[in-house]
Amino acid sequence: MTTAVSGLVKIGKTDNFQERMRFLENNGYYNVAGLKRSFAIELEDYDDKESLLHEIFSKHQVGNSELFALDLDLVKQLLLSFAGKVIYPENINKTREFDVLATARQQNAKFTFYKKGLVDGDQIHFISDNSIIATVIGERDVEYRGQSWKLSPLTREIFTDKNQQNSSGAYQGANYWQYNGKKLKDLPDISTSYNR
Repeated sequence: MTTAVSGLVKIGKTDNFQERMRFLENNGYYNVAGLKRSFAIELEDYDDKESLLHEIFSKHQVGNSELFALDLDLVKQLLLSFAGKVIYPENINKTREFDVLATARQQNAKFTFYKKGLVDGDQIHFISDNSIIATVIGERDVEYRGQSWKLSPLTREIFTDKNQQNSSGAYQGANYWQYNGKKLKDLPDISTSYNR
């Protein structure tokens, strides 16, 4: 699950997905609010898998909670590598989704808003529809409709919402967003000491 805190995700298990999601979305967890379901997979040996995830990500864990300061796409990619059935979101192709996330993570590792001179609070516009606006909330994160996103997965989501798809199936977010009339990818990198 995502949380109201950018970059903070909840990783856990349940035997009643719908009921547990409803409870957490309404009540929060560990004094953190704004939880939203993001990804769920039905697994065999889920106790062992949860323990493994908690061990792998232990350095990113908040206390003894199920909260982790992690890139959500990394967690999804790891979960997609497990044998099991994705139950949320429904009807996704595991192999394709894994590849899309891997591509997005590689692209996101290269692009940062801060290197391009943007700061938290700056607004970027979707190139083909200027009314679609996201707000920079971190080095590689934007907020869109109250949820934290990496640029490439958000771009894919917007294409999906518009019932469109690009020919490759990969979405380099910086190609589809603009700031002050320029594509993000075309903005020059700035010195880290630059301050607007």
